[in-house]
Amino acid sequence: MRDDRVVEWGAHVSEADYTLYKQDNLTNSVSLQKSDKIRSYSTSFYLADGTWLRSLHGSGDFWGYGSAPLGGNEFEQPLPDKVQVTYLDKVANQYYQGEHLLPTAKIYALMTSTNRKQIDSNPGSDSADKNYYAIELGFAPKGWVIVFVTGWSGRKEITSFQATPIEPDSATIEGEKISSGDDYLLIDYEYYLKNKDVSKNDNLAAFKNKSPKGYEQWQSGEWTISSEWYKQMQTKYPWNLSITIDGQEWNGEYYAEFANTERFAVLDDQFDKYSKALKAVPTKIITWVDNKGTGERIEVEVHLFPRPQWAAQGIGKASYRPYYQDPNLNYFFKYFDSLYPKRSLATNEQPANANDFATLKLDFDKDLVLESAYLQKGNQEISIEGAYQFSRTPIDPTQGQYVAKTGYPQFITAPKIKNLSDPAFVNIN
Repeated sequence: MRDDRVVEWGAHVSEADYTLYKQDNLTNSVSLQKSDKIRSYSTSFYLADGTWLRSLHGSGDFWGYGSAPLGGNEFEQPLPDKVQVTYLDKVANQYYQGEHLLPTAKIYALMTSTNRKQIDSNPGSDSADKNYYAIELGFAPKGWVIVFVTGWSGRKEITSFQATPIEPDSATIEGEKISSGDDYLLIDYEYYLKNKDVSKNDNLAAFKNKSPKGYEQWQSGEWTISSEWYKQMQTKYPWNLSITIDGQEWNGEYYAEFANTERFAVLDDQFDKYSKALKAVPTKIITWVDNKGTGERIEVEVHLFPRPQWAAQGIGKASYRPYYQDPNLNYFFKYFDSLYPKRSLATNEQPANANDFATLKLDFDKDLVLESAYLQKGNQEISIEGAYQFSRTPIDPTQGQYVAKTGYPQFITAPKIKNLSDPAFVNIN
């Protein structure tokens, strides 16, 4: 086995959300297959020469968060050159299979970069030694798979591909079990054979009982589940952030979350890199301000479109989970799309000239209260009426420069437009 590019890495799995806590979430529930005898029925990582590295089986966690399935824990081995997936989409009652090459050099660079500042480093800790430590497979409908590299405070999208619907060979459930003590494929395939009628699907039966209006819209065709929305949300645009504060200077540092579920901090050692980078549509911005008069350091957090209050109050830095066809996110996304109608997922690797960059501007008064938010490109200026300030919180110096204290007021300002969330798909209470 090749001994270069050896690091300690884990593997995570996440499943796309179709609803947002409508009692129980309807997710793109998947079951990863594992077969010791029939390697093509596994979800596995390989080297370029076909050397097997590890297989995953089980299911995942929430979209954008991920969990480690069996076989996914961290251990030291070469990074993979390709991934093969075989899984059952339990909502669609459809098996998918696909194979895709991975940008191994890019993954290696991310997992071995130890000189970056990051916002979750406590004073005197060594947490900055590992910015990224896992490969995550994010599953969306119609066989769409997005691959991320993840860490404590960051998620970086590295590639995506579409798996193909398959019908597993019925011979695989005849005679001996696939492997001793392993009947994952047997159980799921038998379930699949018995439930070709999607109305008998357990996931959809629960959705029907708890969200009858949403289920009715799905059955009538008014609400359809497609992979195209996820491809759209992966689109990256040329934009940069600008913040003005009455009477104070902004040092340019910020943390952002994005519609494609990426999240990362742009700190003072990364300004040049991110000023030239294409970025997905942001969903949330956090920045920090040093009050020259008092010496106090303050964190401010701005959400760029309405969302249910309970969803806005998520724990930690990663609080928003994009869910399928969120109408508030769609409304905000159109601002970027209107400025760059020719951009799509297919253009993400096409850089833009410096003159093409738009500016997302957030203006605060002297008390650090948001006054306005808008997107500007040349003479075009689009007011972001859905933006609001979620918090204004002192930093806890015992936890470093970027960790805020708890217990301070939230929802400092309110959106100027109504929340478009559909009660059929979102618990708005």
